[in-house]
Amino acid sequence: MLNIMIVDDEVLIREGLAKIIGKESPCFRVVGQFPDGEDALRHLPELEVDVVITDIRMPVIDGLELIKSLRATHPHIRSILMSGFTEFEYAREAIRVSAVDYLLKPINKEQLFELLYRLHDEQETSREKEALHRQRLIHTCLHSEAVAEYVWEELSLPRPYFVAFVQRAGTEESEHTQTCGRSLDNFDPEWLFDRLAVQHRLQVFIFYFAEAPGADAVHRIGKLLTGDAFHGGADGRVHAGSSNVYNDVKKLKAAYLEAKLACDTGIYGHALRHYAPYGAIGDRTSPPQVQEITAAEWEFFTEQLHLLHLAPLQEWIQRRFERLRSEAASPEAIVETCTTIEEAAAAEIRELKDIFESPAYAGRKERLLACLSFSEMKQLFLSCFMGALSELQKARKEMGSKAVETVKRWIAENYSRHVELNTLANLVFLTPSYLSKLFKHETGLTLTEYIAEIRLKNAKRLLRTEPGMKVHQIGAEVGYPDPAYFNKLFKKMVGVTPNEYKKML
Repeated sequence: MLNIMIVDDEVLIREGLAKIIGKESPCFRVVGQFPDGEDALRHLPELEVDVVITDIRMPVIDGLELIKSLRATHPHIRSILMSGFTEFEYAREAIRVSAVDYLLKPINKEQLFELLYRLHDEQETSREKEALHRQRLIHTCLHSEAVAEYVWEELSLPRPYFVAFVQRAGTEESEHTQTCGRSLDNFDPEWLFDRLAVQHRLQVFIFYFAEAPGADAVHRIGKLLTGDAFHGGADGRVHAGSSNVYNDVKKLKAAYLEAKLACDTGIYGHALRHYAPYGAIGDRTSPPQVQEITAAEWEFFTEQLHLLHLAPLQEWIQRRFERLRSEAASPEAIVETCTTIEEAAAAEIRELKDIFESPAYAGRKERLLACLSFSEMKQLFLSCFMGALSELQKARKEMGSKAVETVKRWIAENYSRHVELNTLANLVFLTPSYLSKLFKHETGLTLTEYIAEIRLKNAKRLLRTEPGMKVHQIGAEVGYPDPAYFNKLFKKMVGVTPNEYKKML
């Protein structure tokens, strides 16, 4: 919108111009009419003016002096000179002092509006460039831990006071952007604001004010940002929060964090349309601290994970989520906890890492952050995590017998070699603890017992078929280089010593 000031000592001309300009287009608005340059300059600080249409000859301060003063103090204001005199000197002087154009009285409406529309288009282009540059600088301020001084020097806000609003809506980004555009058409045209997308489905609005707004004005904007004009997700949820009022550009990030803290409280409420001002959530300056998972809790989790006991694991996760609820954890803290649990599980069980990296599980973090209720976040994580464990359990059942047979075959071919449990587990891509459990379930023996059985079976064969070999040689041959231990183990498992067994043949 082009804000226009008219300055002319003839009241009929002032009012006539204001009337025809007001009727021409909603793009034009006359914000002041004054009889001379002195009066215009006195009222200028309280007005937002883009264009001054002024007569040349006026008492006190004439048009040329007014334009010179505007050029010195308000260089962004464009000027149009009017005069009933056609002398070239006036036109040349007007151009010299940077008037936009020179119009003769009586004013030609077509010429006037052609000029005003051109100025309006130029203004819109200039404002779009300024807004884009300003939004880039604001984005830097919101996401940087330390902002370079040149950013503050370049960042100029269009009005002295501002309030940050954060809005989270559970819609796809493209849909939300279109909906948001339609919704902003319902905003008060007097409002001036910047809108930035800072996260998936999370937007920040910076509203600017000429004077510090009252709580009612801020509340009105907050309710509009959560109104029916903004479409929510499947259940229609939209959350918003607002900051305190500031007039220091270096408080932009603080304002954003305040608004986000207020917005985040919506995940614990039941209302589909949730708005909270920062003042309503206490004096918190940062998200609540989340208690870390203890070593004992991790030990229980790891034990149940290796055994793939799904019910205890689900109960463990639900207890963790209940603690997050009691701590009023932020969405980011909830996602961080979920990520930590996943990473710990993947570090323990290699197959889980492959499952989590598969296309079916892609974008989990973004989907969690897009949730607009705590229960939705919990359900989504449980569904993904327990689904991955069920998938792993099914795969292991299918490959269990095959894995045991592979290990048994390896032992049959290498029974005399010393072997670590980890080596056998890596052979079949299982964790050591799970292989031990699986082997015992399939054979009825532990791996140690099975290896001993195979070795002694071969020792008995050698005692029968190699009468020339000494007992200690046979023990070493099957993997027991310590004669005493070989004799003790042989008697325990066979019932007689190797020499006694040999005499019985």
